[in-house]
Amino acid sequence: MGIFPKYVWSPFVFWVFGVRLSISGFENIDSRETAIYVANHASPLDIPALFMAMPVAGYFVAKRELKKVPFMGWFMTVSGMIFIDRTNRESAMKSMHKAGKQIKKGKNVIVFPEGTRSRTGEIQQFKRGSFVMAKEADIPVQPCVITGAFERMKPNSVAGYPGVINVHFLPRERWDRSKYSSPEEFANKTQELVSSKYHQIA
Repeated sequence: MGIFPKYVWSPFVFWVFGVRLSISGFENIDSRETAIYVANHASPLDIPALFMAMPVAGYFVAKRELKKVPFMGWFMTVSGMIFIDRTNRESAMKSMHKAGKQIKKGKNVIVFPEGTRSRTGEIQQFKRGSFVMAKEADIPVQPCVITGAFERMKPNSVAGYPGVINVHFLPRERWDRSKYSSPEEFANKTQELVSSKYHQIA
């Protein structure tokens, strides 16, 4: 079911809103190895944009509460999305460990490390969770830069504006003890890379 969001749902959403997709940075992707795709998040259209841009099927890591949301929860469940329990630190770490195993088995996952959509379009601080997972499971992080989506549809808006959304893939990063002192620093450095490229091409 992982191909349904990429080839059916996402193109339909773009068609409805009159949005076109531009993709760059394909040379930075190695589709032979699964990865955690981390991206900035400022619009509901970020989601279908990433699904279509990725050269492989993508799966979300989402909070467990979304599983109970009518229609959305059902769609995410049958599509094979990964749910994590964030009720406390211990549960969150167990969920992240389980998610890491699923990635190792072949699931490329999409994470928005800001934790919520930006209200201004500016990139917010990346949270550490997905970078802890990358460190503990030795999974590469694929930074993704999304531009144009905020202008096409802003948070809490149901109206879209036709135009182009660009997804750019930056070079992959791995946990490296000689480069990063902690998962927090790994997250911060990745945020800096995404933010720098965002302002170059926005």
